[in-house]
Amino acid sequence: MHRQDRQMGEHMVRQLSKYVKILNCYQIVTSLIVNYSQELIITIEELLDTAHLENDGEVFASPVFELLSNISGNFNKPVTLTFKYDPSKVENGQYPVISYCDEENKKWVNIGGQVDGDTISIDVEYFAKFAVLVIDEESVPEMPKEEITFTDISRHWAEAQIRQAVEQGTVSGYPDGTFKPNSRVTRAEFTLMLMNAINSRGESTELRFGDVQEIGTWAQTAVAQSAASGIVTGYSDGTFRPNASITRAEMAAMIARALKLQLDTNVSTGFSDDEAIPQWAKGSIEAIRELSIVNGRGGNRFVPDDTATRAEAAVMLLRMLEVNP
Repeated sequence: MHRQDRQMGEHMVRQLSKYVKILNCYQIVTSLIVNYSQELIITIEELLDTAHLENDGEVFASPVFELLSNISGNFNKPVTLTFKYDPSKVENGQYPVISYCDEENKKWVNIGGQVDGDTISIDVEYFAKFAVLVIDEESVPEMPKEEITFTDISRHWAEAQIRQAVEQGTVSGYPDGTFKPNSRVTRAEFTLMLMNAINSRGESTELRFGDVQEIGTWAQTAVAQSAASGIVTGYSDGTFRPNASITRAEMAAMIARALKLQLDTNVSTGFSDDEAIPQWAKGSIEAIRELSIVNGRGGNRFVPDDTATRAEAAVMLLRMLEVNP
């Protein structure tokens, strides 16, 4: 990328509102730039006077933002907009969607979006006025399914389950086109997967872990919501350790809490290495074993301190959803 492109991209980022962000910002710069004699400036402006835009009793869960550029034209490739919205505006039987204002016909057009906690994202190719609206769930536009083309899951034992988990929005791959099914899953990664699986839309709370600065922005909402729900508790030293590999025992405990299962803390598990399983985890492990969410490894051993792979995590979460859809 040319240095001038990068400088303009950085200038553009400084213009963005704290309530909405654009991903792939440099892509926008390089696809819209006409020539190097004119500086490209892209801004997001929050509109304060929106009475004329409220045409049909719409319920807004976010401010209205207008995406503007000093150069005419649409994006050469889709870019991702991510909006923060107010979950308290969404009642039972309703759902948040991103919409744009069709000013010629004086109406809002719902275009959908992927919900993650108190944020929602959508790919767009054009400039417009955008907002997060609340609609009835049966009116949510169906999002087109993306073709799953990971380069490293062909003939993997969990290929079908990985594809299913991706389609459901529970897990995702990496920008290089891989899924890395055999890689260890971190505590932050699994927390995000689990919260995606249960489709949590609760309000974010302040993160109080001592190592909050180590939690990536992509996982902070999920970690905050899971902590507020009692799904994660952190360690005795007050840390969350987001980049540590999650153990099979920890994963079992989180799934059991997410399902709100009744646990017998004095139970013995049905695994051959029951004596190696810590007492704090036995109730959770046995509860999800009885539901066929988790299986043992060779010799019917649970190996509680072993780390879980991304493929194993995806499969366990699919089984969890079969029990509690």
